[in-house]
Amino acid sequence: MILIISTCADKLSELEFVRPLQKLAGKSAVKHCSHVTKNDIAGADKIIISGTALKDFGYLKADWSWLKTTTKPVLGICAGMQVIAQAFDVALEDFVTIGPRRVQVVAENPLASGEFEAYFLHTKTATKGFDVLATTDGTPCMVKRQQLYGCIFHPEVMNEELIKRFVKSA
Repeated sequence: MILIISTCADKLSELEFVRPLQKLAGKSAVKHCSHVTKNDIAGADKIIISGTALKDFGYLKADWSWLKTTTKPVLGICAGMQVIAQAFDVALEDFVTIGPRRVQVVAENPLASGEFEAYFLHTKTATKGFDVLATTDGTPCMVKRQQLYGCIFHPEVMNEELIKRFVKSA
């Protein structure tokens, strides 16, 4: 079972940021980040942490410490990448990117290869503390740390195959 963790403060935002993940993940459960329990994490095979609206930062106040010790594969999308960074004490930098951008994969990984267009919608990112998997204009946009993957872009918008690969990967 895939656990999808919503970072959305507003339920209406979940229509844009969570529902597409449910569709792509198949059998899944959704929990808001403020209500995730150890049992939720233990019961999941994999975890996807959603993105959220541009000026919604409430998710940064949730307890993400479990990310340091989980052995579950995790895919953090936008806000999800930011909380992975936060869990490992990696500073978030103000860095606005909105709209489609060209992405270049720079390290082999099971989620993406080559070059592709991706949709960005963020005001903060983390550029240090990770293995860089892909960049846009020289800035890291897809990263990895242990079994935790993060992408600051929104693959549910233009790159659904990335999410499908994550769900199917070992």
